Amino acid sequence: MDQLLFLCIIITALDIFLIIYAFTIPLYPQKWRNQVNKKYKNETVTGVTIIFVTMAACFLWIIYFYFLIFHL
Repeated sequence: MDQLLFLCIIITALDIFLIIYAFTIPLYPQKWRNQVNKKYKNETVTGVTIIFVTMAACFLWIIYFYFLIFHL
């Protein structure tokens, strides 16, 4: 149970970091962002990563609270 809580907290922290990073992308110079997006598709990958990490964090918290409530 403690390991699951630790994993939930770590994934949630990663998710918060990614969301903050996504909000700071417009602060970088447009020229640099265009160069990076040509090569790595940075903004697209960041968005997709946020979706999947948030989904994983939600599922982990649901599983954690399920076990916590029903004492399994």
